[in-house]
Amino acid sequence: MATSVFLDTNLLIYAINEDSPWHSAAVALIDKINTGEVQACLSPQVLAEFYATVTNSKKVKHALTADEAVATVDGYIDSDILKLYPGEGTMKHTYEIAQRYRTKGLDIYDAQIVALMLENDVTTIYTANLSDFKRFKDIVAVNPLE
Repeated sequence: MATSVFLDTNLLIYAINEDSPWHSAAVALIDKINTGEVQACLSPQVLAEFYATVTNSKKVKHALTADEAVATVDGYIDSDILKLYPGEGTMKHTYEIAQRYRTKGLDIYDAQIVALMLENDVTTIYTANLSDFKRFKDIVAVNPLE
């Protein structure tokens, strides 16, 4: 699986949010994933973060209804994108990473993503928020929208 890249939440949000300046690039990336040109994976956490953001009118200009958001999430669940699920040791690994990198506050969710990635031999995350992941030396963060 080392050839897979982990998809961060913001890429899914930009792909659905037509108001985003990164919308077209994010849609193009999702198209490459759907055609198999890019091997990608994501987690339930990413889909939950996606739902929370796109249904919040304070976060996106044209928030989705619950039905629209669920339909979109279902599309990702039913897609060929590999889903990574936390295992029995994921939480312990998350807090080891948090301790090693002095993670605080909401950044614990980034540490959780990193733990899940490493447990599944995924070392590259595609994200538009490179600064969120630059401190984690075990992975490489790439902005595929640039």
